[in-house]
Amino acid sequence: MTTNPNADENWQVPSLAALRAVQLEQLPAFEVLLIDDLAGYVMGAGPLAEPYTVENGSRVVSALFGAMINATKYLPAQAPVPTEAMTSLRESFVQGAHAFAELGVVGLGKLVNRLVTAAVGELELHKDDPGEQTQSLFYYTLLAVASGPLNLLAVQAASGAEEIFLAWDRIFGEGMVLPWRQPST
Repeated sequence: MTTNPNADENWQVPSLAALRAVQLEQLPAFEVLLIDDLAGYVMGAGPLAEPYTVENGSRVVSALFGAMINATKYLPAQAPVPTEAMTSLRESFVQGAHAFAELGVVGLGKLVNRLVTAAVGELELHKDDPGEQTQSLFYYTLLAVASGPLNLLAVQAASGAEEIFLAWDRIFGEGMVLPWRQPST
């Protein structure tokens, strides 16, 4: 079996580009794409099987960067009306993403390690409730980026992450269906 010596680096270039490029106005699209991906992963074909591993955490990292990259191509039909806390989180998220990107591969590694560890822990903590797993993974994904390389975040911004999830949950509960989730006719 041959291996590509650059395989580990192939994901780094688009991931760093996504961190550099993220803008405040893209965050509602990013959020809904992240929730959709995480929910599909956690609740899709039934509960995730234990034990939870780095592979599960890496899948959450993939969801983060996939949502960042695809947020430029999608505009949700609705979005939550932002509160001060939501705006604080979103601003911190952009600043944190840019700060990780400034550190290059070192910053990317720091973010990935933080998120993988948090994801595995949250999956284990909420193993009996896939809905809680989804919410917790979303929350910690936002916090991992928003807290930046120094892992510092204002309390208001942290509460904004939860408010964002609950606001999207209300919108979905009121009947919003994403275009790619529409039943085919």
